Amino acid sequence: MDGPLVCKKLTNLNQVEGGLNPNSIRFTNVTMESDKFICIRDTSKDGQGADSHSIVIVELTEEGKAKPSTRHRMNPTDATVMNPASKVLALRSGQDIQILNLDMKLRLKSTRMNEPVQFMKWISPQQMAIVTSSSVYHWSMEGEAEPVKKFERREECQILNYRTDETLSWLLLVGIATDAVRKGKGIVQLYSVDKDVHTIIDGHAACFCKFKLPGTMQTINLLCIASGGPSPQCFIAEVPLPNQPMSGQFNKVTVPLPITEPQDFPLGLHADEPKGLLYILCRSGWCYVMDVQTGTLIHQEKVSGSPENVNVFTSAKQHHYNGVLSVNTKGDVMLCHINEKTIVQWVQQRLNNQALALRIATSANLGGADDLFRQRFNTCLQSMQIEAAVKLCMEAPRQMLRTPEVLQRFQQLSSQNGQPALTVYFKFMVEHSKLNKHESVELVKVMLTKQQGIEFVKKYLNEKKLEESEELGDIIANADPPLALQIYYNGKAHWKVLAVLIRQKNWKHIIEYVKKSDDWKPDWCEMLERVVSMGDMEGASNLAQALAQEPNLEPPLDHNKIVEMFVTKTAIRPATAYLLEVLKDNSPEFGDLQTRLLEINLMHSPATVANKIFELCQLSHYDAKKIAPLCERAQLYQRALETYNKIQQDTDYRESTLKNLKSVIVNTHAIPHEWLVEFFQQLSKDDALACLQELMAKSQGSFRQGELPPNYKISVRVAVNNYRVLGTEPLINLFLSYQAFDAMYYFLGSIVRPNPSGEVCNDPEVHFRYIEAAANVNQPSEVERMTRESQYYPAEKTKNFLKEKRLADLWPFINVCDKHDYMDEMVRFLYDTKNLAYIDMYIQKKAPTKTPLVVGSLLDVGCNEDYIKRLIVSVGSMAPVEELVAEVEKRNRLKLLQEWLESRVHTSQDKNVYNALAKIYVDTNQNGKQFLADNVGKYDAAVVGKYCENRDPSLAVLCYERGDCDKELVEVTSRNGMFKHQSRYLVSRKDPELWEFVLESEEQEQYRKSLIDAVVATALPEAKQAEEVSVTVRAFMKANLPEHLTTLLEKIILHGDDRSEFRSNKYLQNLLVLTAIKATPNKVMDYVQRLEHFDAKDIAEIASKAGLYEEAFTVYKKQGMNAEAAEVLLQDIQNLDRARDFAEKVKMPEVYASVGRAELQKGDIPNAISFFIKADDASHASEVIAAVVSSGEKERYSDLVKFLNMARSGTKMKSESIDTELCYAYCVTNRLVDLEDFLKQAHLAKVGEVGMRCYSEKLYDAAKTCFQTVSNFPMLAKTHLKLGQYQMAIDAAGRTNSISTWKEVCYACVDAGEFRLAGIAAQNVVVVADELNEIIRFFEERGHIDELISLMKQGLTHERAHVGMFTELGILYAKYKSDKLMEHIKLWKARMNSHKLVVICEQYHHWAEIRYIHCKNEEWDAAARVMVDHSVLAWDHEVFKDTIAKVSSQELCYNGVNFYLEEHPDLVNDLLLTIIKRVDPDRIVVEVQGKCRTSNFDFISVVRPYLESVQEGNHAKVNEALNKLYIEEEDYESLKQSLENYDAVDQVELAEQLDQHDLLEMRRVASWLYQKNGKFSQAIECSKRDKLYHDATKTAALSGDKEVVEKLVRFFTDNNLHECFSACLYTCYEYIQPDVALELAWRHKVYDFAMPYIVQVLKEYIDKIDDVCAQLKSAKEQAAKHVSGNQMPQQTAAPLMISSQGYGGYQQNQSYGGY
Repeated sequence: MDGPLVCKKLTNLNQVEGGLNPNSIRFTNVTMESDKFICIRDTSKDGQGADSHSIVIVELTEEGKAKPSTRHRMNPTDATVMNPASKVLALRSGQDIQILNLDMKLRLKSTRMNEPVQFMKWISPQQMAIVTSSSVYHWSMEGEAEPVKKFERREECQILNYRTDETLSWLLLVGIATDAVRKGKGIVQLYSVDKDVHTIIDGHAACFCKFKLPGTMQTINLLCIASGGPSPQCFIAEVPLPNQPMSGQFNKVTVPLPITEPQDFPLGLHADEPKGLLYILCRSGWCYVMDVQTGTLIHQEKVSGSPENVNVFTSAKQHHYNGVLSVNTKGDVMLCHINEKTIVQWVQQRLNNQALALRIATSANLGGADDLFRQRFNTCLQSMQIEAAVKLCMEAPRQMLRTPEVLQRFQQLSSQNGQPALTVYFKFMVEHSKLNKHESVELVKVMLTKQQGIEFVKKYLNEKKLEESEELGDIIANADPPLALQIYYNGKAHWKVLAVLIRQKNWKHIIEYVKKSDDWKPDWCEMLERVVSMGDMEGASNLAQALAQEPNLEPPLDHNKIVEMFVTKTAIRPATAYLLEVLKDNSPEFGDLQTRLLEINLMHSPATVANKIFELCQLSHYDAKKIAPLCERAQLYQRALETYNKIQQDTDYRESTLKNLKSVIVNTHAIPHEWLVEFFQQLSKDDALACLQELMAKSQGSFRQGELPPNYKISVRVAVNNYRVLGTEPLINLFLSYQAFDAMYYFLGSIVRPNPSGEVCNDPEVHFRYIEAAANVNQPSEVERMTRESQYYPAEKTKNFLKEKRLADLWPFINVCDKHDYMDEMVRFLYDTKNLAYIDMYIQKKAPTKTPLVVGSLLDVGCNEDYIKRLIVSVGSMAPVEELVAEVEKRNRLKLLQEWLESRVHTSQDKNVYNALAKIYVDTNQNGKQFLADNVGKYDAAVVGKYCENRDPSLAVLCYERGDCDKELVEVTSRNGMFKHQSRYLVSRKDPELWEFVLESEEQEQYRKSLIDAVVATALPEAKQAEEVSVTVRAFMKANLPEHLTTLLEKIILHGDDRSEFRSNKYLQNLLVLTAIKATPNKVMDYVQRLEHFDAKDIAEIASKAGLYEEAFTVYKKQGMNAEAAEVLLQDIQNLDRARDFAEKVKMPEVYASVGRAELQKGDIPNAISFFIKADDASHASEVIAAVVSSGEKERYSDLVKFLNMARSGTKMKSESIDTELCYAYCVTNRLVDLEDFLKQAHLAKVGEVGMRCYSEKLYDAAKTCFQTVSNFPMLAKTHLKLGQYQMAIDAAGRTNSISTWKEVCYACVDAGEFRLAGIAAQNVVVVADELNEIIRFFEERGHIDELISLMKQGLTHERAHVGMFTELGILYAKYKSDKLMEHIKLWKARMNSHKLVVICEQYHHWAEIRYIHCKNEEWDAAARVMVDHSVLAWDHEVFKDTIAKVSSQELCYNGVNFYLEEHPDLVNDLLLTIIKRVDPDRIVVEVQGKCRTSNFDFISVVRPYLESVQEGNHAKVNEALNKLYIEEEDYESLKQSLENYDAVDQVELAEQLDQHDLLEMRRVASWLYQKNGKFSQAIECSKRDKLYHDATKTAALSGDKEVVEKLVRFFTDNNLHECFSACLYTCYEYIQPDVALELAWRHKVYDFAMPYIVQVLKEYIDKIDDVCAQLKSAKEQAAKHVSGNQMPQQTAAPLMISSQGYGGYQQNQSYGGY
């Protein structure tokens, strides 16, 4: 037989795509929240050797098969867990947690915790648990919810798991201790949400489990905890559900686990709830399967599938098999689950536990115990235990005992208590379950024979007590058809339901019914044939259409089969209607159906029907090759064209199909023209052109002269609508091929004009052909319009065409030439063709601006000058002068225009007129200079001057001067050597840009020297205006010509006329000196000495910057600017000696100050201060102070005092810094008297800062003076401490009342041994709670314990004494004066932090004091633990009794009992009676028995008084323990009394035990127990062995079993026990058959002993015969009376199928179920 556990390997994590780092397969990196996903945090190396972090997701199927893994690159994280239901990933990095949707690549939520996160786990798809260092939170994924705190942690440990029950009312945190003392110990913190109670339990794994109590409908909530360590065990107990009390029917289970390896411990705990089993998976890979009700170990097996050194580190429940998934360090993913085929047999055969096998089979509905159920069922029926048999039928798995055969057996049984056995069966089944099909049919058959039976049937149907089936519906059909339909529906009698609905013609309901029937799918065609066979063709059509409207029918509709069914019955309309419904979506998959639809209608219906189908339906996937000829045959030419065009898309049929198209398309009389025009848009380009050609070639019908043939009209419309696709060129060629100029005219006329959207065809060929067509159809106005308006026709081609065409109207030709500048050709053509009138009209009316071009062309062809002059005059002022002059001038015929120009000179201001006349006068030498001079501004000087340059340069200069043409004038004068004229013009022009051009441009470089000479020699000396000189000088400066500029200025200033205003000009003098500084520095000293009118300050500064320091000093000195002169000596010349002499010479404060600054910069502080004092200048006080401070020389402060007193003298300065530094200088020089005098005066000094500086520099006496002045008592106190003045320090500290000051004074006094003063200071510190610990630590570190305790005792009397002081004093007593600790606690308990004191007391083992504190704090649990764990010091019996009665944890009560059993067994009964209402007696028995096993001492006898006092509760364990004790003591009376009063014990097992007892009375008790439990045979055998025949006889009589009694009678006769034989006949009279008694009496010759029995039997039989005879006689008399009163002829009554006793023994006057 296979084992009960199936184990298999699903996959290996190392096999994922891309592989894994071996270090990634461990507890911290791999998480498995459910049986759907495994999440691995992997770290590998990329191509550059850097770490690459990723998340690998392994997805498992429902059966556990691995899907291809996925890898997601992410930043490093601390932990990742997958959602148990979807691809949602939770990531933790530090205190940040994010929720990501991997499919959507979207962050759903994020949060940041306030403390480190140690663990997180999904507790449902919508909620996550987060465990921090101190608390546990639940975080909902709904909305914007933030994590909600659920409870606080009570133990520090590494978190292994977190579990909750389904209602979230019980929360459970599992961890493992990591500290050195408890390392490896499992810790479970259980929290009740409803009661807000925490419980700490030893355990490594835990879970919650739902368990259905056997024999009841109640489901309870179980807590399962497994622990390792030295005593591995599993604990299972019931925990209440919200608003639901404890069931009281589940006994707590504590069983040891067979874990042998020291380092092994339970890792995962998972429940198979349907079977009531528990998987315990250990770290080593061992899996233990246990029954949750009894704790029975069913099987153990190593499931890791790996070597011994490979451990399992995570697990999860597998829901499909109700098994366990696990991952080991090798990467194997293992699945183990119960083998449902063998589990029951395994428990039954290997464990020999029939009860457990039955429970598993019943709970999980499993096979394997069928024989056992049948055996028990047969036993119950044989012993007439009807109710037990019925209950067994209901509990048996897979309804194995609820069959027709079983019903027949119940029917055959006799009645019990007046009720037939079948009635009992049905009543029980209806009350506790739902009847199956057979039971329902049999019950309803009987119920329908009763009045109102149908109402009760409805009642049971509404209550879901009957199983609805086709058979049940058939039975009810005649009584209630609607109810039968409901039963057919619910019983899935599908054809019966459909038959009813078909008769009702309720087609929608038929479809809805079939869609709802998941287990039955009909053949739709068969259904339709049934409807047709009923003669309802319309109904079949309606049903077919309704079916076609339903999407996703199962099974799918066979459309072809349905259509053929209709067609074969010549039902064309239904077939068409069905196909139209099916094909309304125009799906490609229904192409054959579209073909069939069109085919049957084109062949069997009028053409209008098929045409309507084409019109109304979207059909595009039919077989066009089959449909097109049918359409053509039916003269549906439009549809034929559509279909042929569809075929045309296929290249294999293009040629033949095009032929068909051309043959059909010529039937224009039968095709709507509008549609035909649109149809061409569907054709390809080549096909459309071919069809157009066919239309043009076969133009049909008669038409009037001047009109287009009909096919031409269609062709034109097609061309107009499709020319963009077909192309204009092929269309034009097509029309030209048939010389259809009129069609082409209409076609092109439509596209060259703007369409409604404003678009115009811009093809030049189109516009030309339109002009050509218009000309050919005699439309001259249109030709003229197009040549005038169109922008797109080809000009050359159009011009040539019009020249060749020689239209009567030449304006189109003129338009083309005018628009495209063919003026010369136009003039020549008109001149040659003698059409000069067109020229006159053209320039006079159309284009007078083109007169110059026309005149030029006429001159070129040699036209008469008089005609040309007349033509020009006729145009008059409209002719453009400039262009006309240019055209004539090009041909050297300018004089031709003189008269026309002179006529316009008086009326026109046009410069072109004057330009032309000026050119004519210059050329003809007609006083041109005078004309130029008189008409300045009227002509263009540049144009005329340019014209005159080569003819007369002087006239050109004249024009340029008058027209301000500067550059032209410069160029012409330079080119012709006219430099004097040029220099005078430049000076007078005063234009800097023009000067820049002549002096700096490269093109004038060759003329520059000649120009400069002319300027210096001629132009500038002649200048009279200062501005002319100024501009000229600036131009020379800008041109960087210093030598020339110097020469120029010397000539003006030093060598010029004395009366000249330029000689004393300041600007020119400045310019001369500046130019010399730049160009000739050696002349500067001479210039500054000779000149008087320059700007001295500016010149000196510039000279200084140029390095001419002596010149600058001379300028300053000459001008009396002594301060600036001194600065030059100090800063530039850097001659301090000259500066000192200069200062003494001039005796000016400013000079003294400058020298003082220089001395200060040099570092000569005394001299600097001396010069500053001479200058009486304190403006540099900060620099002086800084210099003294930075020098670090104390002797300098004496000089500084002088300087600062000078600075403060008078009212020069009132400065805070000066006063502060003066104060500090007094301190440094130790002039304390001067300091005190200074401080008494009005001042701005920062005395406090000075004091701090002095304190830091250890000038304590000066600092004391400063601090006293500003009342800085904290610093004053410190200063006193530095000076050793401790009492004065206390006084100062008292005035400041600062905690930090008091601390510093206290510490200093302690170090100095001044404990009295230290105590005074400390008293002011310890009253501040935050400072207390620091004071205590200071005293403790220095060993002053007594002084510290004295200080603390004194502090308790302070009015500001706080909790910390009382607590810390208690701690000091605990550490150093333990004898005073209890007294202190009792005295100040209310004012202490007891929890803090308890921690210290634990370190120093003051357990009695701890117990006292816990009791006073009403922390009864903690007090009890202390007394149990440290009984030597803390235990007191009375205190313990009072405490244990008040604890909240029930486990403490049991721990207390164990403690008393170990250490105080004499007092254990007293304790138990105290907590009698708080403990479970059965648990007490288990605990005591466990103690007995471990100590080899009989503790049961010790607790006997307690057990007897609680036995009235009828507890099984208590009864067993007492009974065992009575047996051991051979106290049979107490034993029997116990068994009579308390039956919660396995009496049969106890009887088997007593059956072998040495004491007779004990064996009699065994016989009595057998008798009491219906084991009559065993009871009789027991009495027979002990020859207790009286007891045996009584037992046989009580059994009521004829077989048992007969067996006993035979035993008596076989053993010659005749008296016993006789007594048995008397006692068991009712159960002995007379024939058996007579046989035994005859065989054993004991008639005498049997005679009393025989006499009694005969007497009874005689009485019965007499009664029967009397009844027969009475019946005959009644029958005779009846016959005599009834004249009807007698008939033989047919036998009734139901007897007077009813069916199966039912009485007719009895009712079932209340009727």
